[in-house]
Amino acid sequence: MAGYAGMPLPKKLGIKAGHKVCLLNAPGGFVRRLSSEDVRIAHDLRLPPVDVVVLFVDRVADLERRFADITARLHPAGGFWVAWPKARRGCDLTEDVVRRIALACGMVDNRIVSMGEFAGVRLVLRAEHRDAVSYRAEPPPVSRRVRRPTAAARVVHRSSSGAGSMLRRARARSTK
Repeated sequence: MAGYAGMPLPKKLGIKAGHKVCLLNAPGGFVRRLSSEDVRIAHDLRLPPVDVVVLFVDRVADLERRFADITARLHPAGGFWVAWPKARRGCDLTEDVVRRIALACGMVDNRIVSMGEFAGVRLVLRAEHRDAVSYRAEPPPVSRRVRRPTAAARVVHRSSSGAGSMLRRARARSTK
């Protein structure tokens, strides 16, 4: 593609300083090319919302299985990159297949890029769906609930000397 030849990988993918980036099934060389001190890279989706997700797959079934989970944790203005190997041995993904799956899930593609030995398509939420999921952009409210003491904490302990408890144990042994 014209204009992308000398561009660094983070800029190709639309990654900016402060973004949360999640790499799923990424090869090690890809992680090194993307590393920066301003970008937080994760390999799981535990802390939503994620700004950029890059999923490396080579099977349609893998993409369909992970698609709903990824889009549920994506920031409303975030990008979801689907990358597959350019060498087609054993790979059944194409741009058209990715586009059809995305359209069925309320997403559209807006960028296609080459990432070395991988091809990639960027998917974003449709504009009419972004307002519906805008709650993801704000962090969840912090609970201010005060913990009530449990039943074990309410038990009143009798103050006794150490001798009394030994005596009770000795009596208990003798009655057996």
